[in-house]
Amino acid sequence: MIYFHDGSAEATVQARQSPSANEATKMVLQTFRSAALAAALLLTASQGFAQTANTETVKLFYQAFSQNQPELLDGVLAENWEDVPPNEGQEIGRDAFKPFVTGFHQIFSDLTIVNDAIIDAGETVVVRSTISGTQAGTFAGFESKGKPFSVMAIDIHQFKDGMVVKTWHVESWLGGLFQMGAFE
Repeated sequence: MIYFHDGSAEATVQARQSPSANEATKMVLQTFRSAALAAALLLTASQGFAQTANTETVKLFYQAFSQNQPELLDGVLAENWEDVPPNEGQEIGRDAFKPFVTGFHQIFSDLTIVNDAIIDAGETVVVRSTISGTQAGTFAGFESKGKPFSVMAIDIHQFKDGMVVKTWHVESWLGGLFQMGAFE
């Protein structure tokens, strides 16, 4: 039988076993205890990271797209912000990125970005979002057929002094192109 003492991570084992079996049992208990402690720490940490100033700042990034307000990026992105990978022809920096916000609204009518999940780990904020809209202009070399799309995006934002200094991103654009009828 295994008994856990209240308030401690120690375990008492009552068994009729040889010394080697007792050692094996202790190793199993140590592993179990470590795994339980790690799981408890992860749960506690994820609840503690729920809403910080960085979370609120990064939400403005998506609001800038959804509301076609690139000026909101002034309060989100550092002046020398780096986008990885950059869009075709995109230079480093916040001001070089702003035209892409308005450009997306020209290509996609009713563009919206919904934040489905945000993981805030201090100076790093990860966002899983859904980008949706209707293709109204040429995208990735494909003419518009006026079809709607919805794709998933994952962004990892690195913060320094309250501003995003670097963003890594990936979107499921291949699926979006199929939805928009690009390969018909």
